[in-house]
Amino acid sequence: MRPLALALLAALALVPQAEALQMTKRAIRNQGIFGIKIARTDMAFYGRADAILSISFQEYTTGSFIVAEVVIDMRDSNQQLRLYAARPPGTDDVANRVNRASEANSQNRGLDPSQASRLPVPGQLAAVESKLNNMVSGTTGDIVVKTYPTTTHAKTVEMVVSSKAELQRLYSNLITLYTGFEIEAQDGASVEGTNAAKATMTTSGATPTIKINQIGGVLFTVE
Repeated sequence: MRPLALALLAALALVPQAEALQMTKRAIRNQGIFGIKIARTDMAFYGRADAILSISFQEYTTGSFIVAEVVIDMRDSNQQLRLYAARPPGTDDVANRVNRASEANSQNRGLDPSQASRLPVPGQLAAVESKLNNMVSGTTGDIVVKTYPTTTHAKTVEMVVSSKAELQRLYSNLITLYTGFEIEAQDGASVEGTNAAKATMTTSGATPTIKINQIGGVLFTVE
């Protein structure tokens, strides 16, 4: 077991750490347009912000994998944008299912569900498992997996995201802006040329930020 553990740790050291979602306001000259791109790939989507009909998040199984996905529907278009992260079921998923069943059983018996016994997830095991999954998925991280006709449609634009956590960050920020609430983003107003996704650095080394409450003009860069 010791050689195997050392080999796993050595492999994990080579796993690139996912960067946080980046949002850049005024990275797009037309403020009525928004964009979503996957970092370090050719995958990108641009559309009219006022044409967004709905933004949804869901999680489901496809037999061998658990899929988390964000779907954006556009007005007057039969094209749907789908961003997803797929992973094999792990200890965290098993524990969550067992705990939900335990709570439901307690409630059915007239007991307090919050007092139901819970199955813990070993912290170190879960961390190693998560990194190994990232390492495996990283080999095909920018390739969309399609199984016709069950997992896709002809008019669906699909993008692979590195993790469920990154997908949830994207969804949270999209919904915040879609519902008119304020959020902070990078300010790309002074950027020239083709490098519009990156704001000019200040003398302190920090990227300038701006408060925004609309999706239009924002470029979302997802890991």
